[in-house]
Amino acid sequence: MQNTAPSATLPPALAVSGLAGLLAVGDALVHPAHGVGQFDGVDADEFDGTRLEFLRLFFAERRMTLRVPLAKAQRNGLRRPMARETLDSVMTVLAAAPRSSRVIWARRAVELAAKVNSGDPVTVAEVLRDLGRHAGRPDQPTGERVLFEQAMDRLAGEIAALDHITRAEATARILDQLQRRHAAS
Repeated sequence: MQNTAPSATLPPALAVSGLAGLLAVGDALVHPAHGVGQFDGVDADEFDGTRLEFLRLFFAERRMTLRVPLAKAQRNGLRRPMARETLDSVMTVLAAAPRSSRVIWARRAVELAAKVNSGDPVTVAEVLRDLGRHAGRPDQPTGERVLFEQAMDRLAGEIAALDHITRAEATARILDQLQRRHAAS
């Protein structure tokens, strides 16, 4: 039997294992495969006589709600948005020269998709750095464009959450950093 009613005893702030500090409704959280969402509350369900609690995350851009078991939040890779020091590292990676690879595209695409889904902002920045040289060109291969857009979406979401700006402004910052690299070379 499934009960999707929110927990009646939800405290104003919740301590979750693996997440620094207390978690309040409206806080931004990063899911490695879905990007930045907002903590929306806690649900309690009963499965086979066992009561489970779930963190409810809302992803406004996709109009999607995701429920993550409270006990497995850390194992699922749920975390707060990156720190300011990490943003500095991300910008350094974006400014670096792209790394070329002689690996066939099918294998490289799998590796790049794994990097995007890792949830690590520095690793996602590496994907943007390496695929950014063809960004916006009409002859850019579809696979590269899709991976570039996914990486851009994830990283822009985190920068927007960190700096309290729109996703479009964060995207513009990333593209500006990539353009500076191309102008310097």
